[in-house]
Amino acid sequence: MVLRRTSPAADGGASPMLQRGQVMPVPNPTTPYWRTELHPIDEHRSTEQLPKDCDIVIIGAGLSGVAAAYHLISKAGSNLPSIVLLEARQVCSGATGRNGGHCKVKTATLLGVARDKGVAAANEFAAFVDRQIQALKHVVGEEDLDCEFELRRSYDVFLDPEEAATVRKQFQAAVKEGQEWTRSRSLVEGKHLEQITSLRGAQLAISCSICSFWPYKLVTQLLAKLVESGTINLQTSTPVTGVTQAIDGSNIVETNRGRPRASKVIFATNAYTSGICTTFTGRIVPTNSTAVHITPSNGPVHPHLSQTYNIGYRADRVDYLNPRPDGGIVIGGGQWAYRDDRSRWYNDWDDSKLLPEVMSHFEGLMQRHFLGWESSSAEIDHRWTGIQGITPDGLPFVGEVAGQQGKQYVLAGYNGGGMAMIFLCAEGVAEMIVNGRSYEETGLPIMMESTAKRMRGRFEVRHG
Repeated sequence: MVLRRTSPAADGGASPMLQRGQVMPVPNPTTPYWRTELHPIDEHRSTEQLPKDCDIVIIGAGLSGVAAAYHLISKAGSNLPSIVLLEARQVCSGATGRNGGHCKVKTATLLGVARDKGVAAANEFAAFVDRQIQALKHVVGEEDLDCEFELRRSYDVFLDPEEAATVRKQFQAAVKEGQEWTRSRSLVEGKHLEQITSLRGAQLAISCSICSFWPYKLVTQLLAKLVESGTINLQTSTPVTGVTQAIDGSNIVETNRGRPRASKVIFATNAYTSGICTTFTGRIVPTNSTAVHITPSNGPVHPHLSQTYNIGYRADRVDYLNPRPDGGIVIGGGQWAYRDDRSRWYNDWDDSKLLPEVMSHFEGLMQRHFLGWESSSAEIDHRWTGIQGITPDGLPFVGEVAGQQGKQYVLAGYNGGGMAMIFLCAEGVAEMIVNGRSYEETGLPIMMESTAKRMRGRFEVRHG
């Protein structure tokens, strides 16, 4: 099969019927660095018309949706279900195509989980992320994906002396208590700290193993293999506006191009989930964030930065930073520049607009903070907005949708950390669908399960 980009105007460019204020992907989003080398699958329709019936509809063609399709097909053997994958815009045009590009959980996050949910939960979470890294490594090798995958080190670096002292004390206490998750992390300090981390003014660092890759390339290449094999039907530029129930209990998926019926639906829609599944209104809230790509104008800086970072300027100010193989830098964060004005970011799903007030933070950042970059003339060449789905307890909703057991499933609400969770979460949901496993039998972290108890927590979703 030859993949060709399909113009969304093929259906006359009809607009979906939306409710006022409905959370939906907007047209003409900002262009992230990750979407500068487009794959032919980016805009593709496997068939001219939507299928009228299928076994499974997956909504969303980011990492969650594509990983779910991959695992469903891998586990089904010869008894393949009919799968339709619907995407409102282009493949990987949402959060997966707008993130930092590394798979990691911060030390501060694990300390918080241990404090709030118990040491066992922190150990389970850390082990889950470690398995995620190996699972991603395996699929990249197994499917021969050319996506700049690397196993790397990453540093949590703290520039504020007071915060560094607090983190040092908490981490050392966790080590002394024998918390399992601390075994794969180490404190880095002493007189050579700046030299080791390359960060001027570093007070403390914690090192851990991670992986990084080009998210768009992984997703599109994996999806292209599925489409070329004929095992799924992909339909881009097909926004879903709702899912209703037929008399026979099947799901009716509402789009402007038709109303396919499916026995099961997977909401792989992250921040946009509440727009088409109102069960998650106030439980998954969209928020916007900013990232940029920086290029050294004078050519690559040597020595090359081989590790990724979370940089803590102080307790409530953290960036992520991912040096690319070509010497460029992807960096995101800076929320403190606009955080006090909730109308700028909270319950906001418009990734077509930039947040100019954060740009002064990113401009000259490498020259200010990194040794050897002072004369690099590094400049921002890509700026973009991404939409994250936040939840009241800071954890994703994974598994069956409450009240729709056996019919609807969810992979959403990753709070900006989806790269470290999605691939195995999708495998767990595939296990539930194909092999009838319970959530507990999948081996996924219990604290991520979409349960009626967790649904009791809600955010206020009014602007302001």
